[in-house]
Amino acid sequence: MNMGAQTEAASFPAKWHWPLQDFFDDLRARYGIKLGLAAVLALFSTQILRLEHSSWAILTVLVMMSSQYVGSIAVKAIMRVLGTIGGAIVGVWLVGNYASTPAIFLTVLFFVVAFATYKFGQFPASQVPYAYFLVGLTTIAVVTYGVADPAQVWQIGLNRTLEILVGAGSSLLVTTMVWPRYAREEFVAAGRDALKTVSELFAMQTDIRRTNSRAEVEQIHQAFGKQLSVLRNLLQAGSRESTVFSARLSHYNSFLVSLINLFHAALHLDQWRQGETSVLEHLRREHELLEATISEELGILTAPQFPGEKLRSSNLNEALAAFEKRVNEIRDQGVLVAASTEIAMKFAGHFGALRSFVDNLNNIRSTTEALPRFGQPPPEAKPHWDFLPTIDWFWVKVGLKGGLAAVVSVLLLNWINPPGPASIPLMAWTLSILGRPFLRAGGSGDLRAFQNAFLAAIGLAICAALLLLTTPFLANYAVMNLALFFIFFGFGFLTAPVPGVNFWMQVALITMSAFVGLNPQQPVPSQTIIDTFLGIIIGMGIATVVGRLIWPVLPQRVLRDNLLALFSQTKALLSGDPHREKIQTQLAILPVEALQATQQIGIPGCSEQEKAKITTFVRALQALVTRITELVSHRNILPEITGPILQPQFERLEIEFKQMLDAFAECFRQGDCQRQLPSVQGALAEMDQAIKQIRDSRILSDQKLEIPLQMLDLANRYQGTGEALEECGRVLRTLEIQRYWGDYAL
Repeated sequence: MNMGAQTEAASFPAKWHWPLQDFFDDLRARYGIKLGLAAVLALFSTQILRLEHSSWAILTVLVMMSSQYVGSIAVKAIMRVLGTIGGAIVGVWLVGNYASTPAIFLTVLFFVVAFATYKFGQFPASQVPYAYFLVGLTTIAVVTYGVADPAQVWQIGLNRTLEILVGAGSSLLVTTMVWPRYAREEFVAAGRDALKTVSELFAMQTDIRRTNSRAEVEQIHQAFGKQLSVLRNLLQAGSRESTVFSARLSHYNSFLVSLINLFHAALHLDQWRQGETSVLEHLRREHELLEATISEELGILTAPQFPGEKLRSSNLNEALAAFEKRVNEIRDQGVLVAASTEIAMKFAGHFGALRSFVDNLNNIRSTTEALPRFGQPPPEAKPHWDFLPTIDWFWVKVGLKGGLAAVVSVLLLNWINPPGPASIPLMAWTLSILGRPFLRAGGSGDLRAFQNAFLAAIGLAICAALLLLTTPFLANYAVMNLALFFIFFGFGFLTAPVPGVNFWMQVALITMSAFVGLNPQQPVPSQTIIDTFLGIIIGMGIATVVGRLIWPVLPQRVLRDNLLALFSQTKALLSGDPHREKIQTQLAILPVEALQATQQIGIPGCSEQEKAKITTFVRALQALVTRITELVSHRNILPEITGPILQPQFERLEIEFKQMLDAFAECFRQGDCQRQLPSVQGALAEMDQAIKQIRDSRILSDQKLEIPLQMLDLANRYQGTGEALEECGRVLRTLEIQRYWGDYAL
């Protein structure tokens, strides 16, 4: 009987696999289904409530569903309700003054929309932006219809408010109930993937039996860069959409900084080993044990961890202590004294690199345990470094452009009475504001805006022709809902991996909302369809002209601004700025954004080889930032007995470091890298002579091991920083940014 049971069991699969399981496990399919369900639910709700314009509910669904992560439902709902009601009141008040004082009306409308736009982007670490966005959206909705019929402005304001609330409510319900996504869980998973890349790099660098090829290291570097982009986008999206995430933002920033430091420590670990193998021969057993323990710790950190589960302990700190003990023993035996100054400095650098590696691993362990997880009580919040608000000039410009686009659109409504008036202000405003910050997440900004607008106009004309042919078939309510679901599903499926809202997505958003606004369930005159799409094209034209000609957001300018900010913050770090944690976080994010902008520079004259050079330069800057961060953390360890000799050398080096950073900044500020750059080779040579003088005088011979190692380690960090600056200068001189640094490609 047992044999029969075993045979019967063997005839069935261990686990039944649903044929469509892989499809429903796909993130794109899930998002498409959720978007389609939210759209159908919003349309159904507007029909039940007999609301006049379903398009506003659908548009709200499209915009709100771009926030794919679950946050505090109550906070989101309150912010959206307050923003919608506030925008309706402002819109009704403005329209009431339009006939008597149009100049005041347009001026106030400009400042209201500009302020709402600015606030929408100014607070990335809270859910307040939703309220400001809906203030602007509802104000434009009420003004668009109210200007044409001021007598019905109160009814219009009430209807627009209800329509937008229906769309926001449908989005919240579907996002929360159907396959909810949690930014904090995805950040943990993405961080684990990045740590696996670090673990792979560490294994390559510490394997003495293989020689690492440049192609292998480059492949790992590219993979890690993509993972950093994912983490950076999660930081932005999670802080906007989740109250729990934004409340613990400092934990996530700390994790990102430690992760980048860990990667660059592993990247340069092989360099520290070169030239000091004679010393390591006396430490082989302890050294191999420490490397094995580090690999074990990386395995623990990259293993799947369920919410509430504690990380398994390791012997990392004990292995480091054993290594330090053995170093002390060989020092007493005279091994370090007999070594040359160069080898002693390299060994001290390797010793310090291992310590830094262990310290960063400990930081990542403690930070990982402090990250909030789903279903678990949130850990104690870490104080955030943003205490005082600052003016974000990027969003000031975006706000002014958004306000100008809205005012020009409303002015045209009564001036030339264009076709499709309902779509013009909406298209002009949303296209002016949503596409700008997307460049920082990998978009192209205003690059080739006029070409894209022309192509979009052709696409919209084709859509209008298709709608003219298919409208008779959509008169049935069931067919209409089915078509709406599949259109939204396709849009969600294609856009799910995109971190933001780009130009083509915005055009699709307005087009789909206009499709619903035409109400194809009833016979629609051909002229109405044509006018609607002409209105979309006119609004797109206004946004394109305003966005491209006034403070255009171009990849090369974002690259320049980020690099200038990076040089400035690096100097501040060297100068001992008290807000070191804030600066380190910004220095971790700025190179990631710069690399994303680099990939979007597609101007004639910027070849793929030039892009590769810029990528190499930004990576060199990342390595430089890591070295300076480590240097600043350890420059207080200089033994007092060596201060009179070495302190002047270190101070001179720091002055020359800042001079080189200023020279780098001037290159990008002027758009010219073909200039003579300062060098730190002379100062480094003098520091080496000072180290040799101290060793020859043997003034540290009766000191504890820690004293000479600290001195050599610190000197090696200054030398590593100087070499990193020289490498940055070498790559910088090969760039030809003067060929594509201007405002081209309309």
